[in-house]
This record gives sequence, structure tokens and C-alpha cells, in this order.
Amino acid sequence: MIPRVVACLLLAASTAVAAEKQFLSNVYTIDRKYRSMEGPSSVQTVYLGDRSHPELLWITGIRTEMVTEDGTTPQLPELMCHVNVDLDANRHQALFDIGHPVASRLMTLSQGMLTSKLPAGFGFPIASNEPLMLFTQVLNLNIEHPNNLKVRHRVTFDYVRDADLNQPMKPLFNLGASGMVQLTNNPLALTTMMGGAPPHDGASCLIGSRAPQAAASSADYVDPSGKQMTGHWIVPPGRQVNASDITWFLRLPYDTKLHYVAVHLHPFAESLSVRDVTTGQTMFSSKATNPATGIGLMHVETIASPAGIAFYKDHKYELVSIYNNTTKQNADSMASVFLGLDDKEFAKPKDLARRSAALFDSDKVTVHTTAGDFTALLARDAAPNTSIQFARMLRLLEPVGGDRGIPLETGTIAYCSPTSAATDITLRFILGGTPSADVRCVGFARIGAGEDTLRLIHEAPAGASAFVSSVETSR
Repeated sequence: MIPRVVACLLLAASTAVAAEKQFLSNVYTIDRKYRSMEGPSSVQTVYLGDRSHPELLWITGIRTEMVTEDGTTPQLPELMCHVNVDLDANRHQALFDIGHPVASRLMTLSQGMLTSKLPAGFGFPIASNEPLMLFTQVLNLNIEHPNNLKVRHRVTFDYVRDADLNQPMKPLFNLGASGMVQLTNNPLALTTMMGGAPPHDGASCLIGSRAPQAAASSADYVDPSGKQMTGHWIVPPGRQVNASDITWFLRLPYDTKLHYVAVHLHPFAESLSVRDVTTGQTMFSSKATNPATGIGLMHVETIASPAGIAFYKDHKYELVSIYNNTTKQNADSMASVFLGLDDKEFAKPKDLARRSAALFDSDKVTVHTTAGDFTALLARDAAPNTSIQFARMLRLLEPVGGDRGIPLETGTIAYCSPTSAATDITLRFILGGTPSADVRCVGFARIGAGEDTLRLIHEAPAGASAFVSSVETSR
């Protein structure tokens, strides 16, 4: 084995000095058999760099090892179920001023795929002070009497500091899609995993959040035609092929190239492919290897393509999973794909530390106008996402969601998102009276100093104007 220092020097000659950071999961006790997504699990918030001095990092790979409770002694790899790495999508989008929607799932590992590496020279950009949600889980498909076996994950991130680069990295953005079956009148559809575990918890390898319009049902998603869909289904004994439209899932922002693929499958899987329905071409196929004895996955292929595979915004795509259940009992299944695509719009932040402070740390925003100054006191606890969007100076790219906000009353500043009927972005300053309700508006700040300035602007005669000369944030 090449010593780590020597390896870093060799890598530095071509790209940069590589870095890595390890995290140990909680100690899990395996006291019985667990199917996929049913075993003990936990979530940790981790950071790859210095939180007090934000800088640009590039994630290039991730791997996990199963170890005993001492954190070093190897344990059975077959006990590995999941490693999921999730971003705070709103925070990441704001920090890098990204124009397209950001998927929360950054990278994933699962049984049969304990290592994932991007092609050389490619990376996912992240700030050193960005929180990552590290989800780990174990399973036990084969050991009848585990006798309280102790196991934990040792997860290693590979990354490089942008400041150490000898040549620019090629930025990727992450997208994903899940295979689906129709829920209604489908005996193969599952609303819970076969062991009884709910499919909508942190273990889920489904892509994105459960659809809001599906919240009152057992569906995971509602497709564009209104059909209720689930990402969990039964594979009866024998071979099964399932094809799902994922065009509406991907929503590609532009024509791009695919450079990295990871997949999530369950035991008895043979392959997972993405097919371009427009051309009839199979874009890629990941093969899965099942063990000679027992249940599980020995190996699942990842795909790394330096040259890239062309994907087009106006093409239709489907996800095709093939399972072969060799037992006499039904098996549960799912199929998800995680893609790393060329990010044509990425621009390196000029001052990441200053931008981060303005977006996430400032408590008030002072607006200087030709009529005077006024101050907004941000209510970050009640409206964190809206406060971030306001700090982005109204460059709204997606409607704000998920904030309860503060009451719309005298002294409140509200942010009103655009809709199909009202396309303007509006800041609403409530100076008095009883404000009318508006579902578009989220109260995110209170008027601080400068209420007289706002009243002067409000009461000015028709034709008068005031201009914003500058804006500053502070704590």
C-alpha cells in the first residue's frame, strides 16, 4: 500500500492534495434478523471543514467499513444496509446562488456498494461550514442467532480544498429518481415494508420528500396524471421487470452530461438501467451480484464516466429494474438511482465567508433609501428559509416553503412568493390596521429602526419615488 503522505504528493502533481475525514456511527446491537431498512439506525450532523472560516471544498468520494464497537476491528460487510449523505438543500442553493432546484440527497451507499468515487477531476462543491446529515443503518439477513452482535459504520469522506487545486475542478450537481408502481388496485404495491417498518422514515432511499399532495394517502408520489404511486413493491418468486417514467422526476434544467451513477437495490436484483425513451437507447446499466448462498447483495456496480453520457432536457427517460426472486416467498423491493451531472451554471463564490455570514448569521438587514433608512429584524427561528431568500436580495428561484412564519400583524415584514396568478415577488410592510390574509405571504421579520421612513414612503404622493442605494447585514 502507498503511504498516505506519498499518495497525496503523487495526486498533488496532477490535481490537488487529497484530504479525508472519518466519522464513526453509533454502536448498533443486532439481536435478530432485520430486512433492508428495518435495522437500527441513526443520523449525525457532520462538517468536513472549518465552520468558523468557510471555504470551498470538493467532495470526490465516500466509503464505509463495518467495524466492531472499538471502531477499528473489521466486522461483517453483509451487516451494512445504508449510508445516506444529505444536504440542507435550501442552504446550499442560497450559498452557491444556484438557479435550478437542489436535491437533498448528495451521495448514498448500500449493501453491495460500500465505496463510491467520482471520476478524477470531478467533484460536488460544498462549503466547509455546510451541515451534512449522515444517516447510517445496519441489517441482518442471514444470521439466525446474532447474540447481540455489536457493529458500527466507519464512514470516510474524500475531498479536496479548492485553495489547494493546481487546476480547476469540474463541478457536478446531483439528481435522483426512484422506480415506482401504481398504488391503486395493485396487489404488488407496498405501503409499508414487509417486516412492518414504515417506508417514510430516515432510512428511505426514495428520492426527495414525500409528495405534499400524497400526504393524506399511503402514496409516496403523485405523478403528473394524478396517479398515486409508491416506491416499494413486492417481487413474487420468479423474474420481474419494472419500468417507470422518471422524466418528471429529473426535470433536467438543461442539456448536460452524466459522469457518475450510484444505485440502490434490494436482494434478488439483477440490474438497474436508465433508458432514453425518445431515442430507444439504454443510457447505462448497473449490474448487481447476489451471493451463492444466503440473501443479500455481494456487489452493485457504480458508474464513472470522465467523457460523460449526454442527457437532454426535452427527452423522456425511464428507469428499468430487473429482479429475480429465487425463493418460494415474496420479497420486497425498490430501485433508486443517483446521478452526478455537469453543472453548467456553477460559479465559484467570490467571498464565501462573507456570503455565508450575510445569508445565515445576520440578525438584521438595513436598507438605505433616498428617503431614509429602515431596518428589518429577521425572525430566523420562525422563518429560516424566507430569511435566507430575503438575504439573497429577492433573487427568488423557487417558491419558499416549509416556514410557519410569524403573525401578519402591525410591525411585520412578509415575503410574498410568486404564483401562476400573481407573478410578482412582493415585500409586504405592515404599518397598521388589520392586514388581509394571504397564503403567499410568510412573515419573516419585524420592522426595527426606520418605521418613520417607511411611513414617509407609504404616504408620499403619486409620482414620488425613493430608491434603494445600498443594503447591509449585521448581527
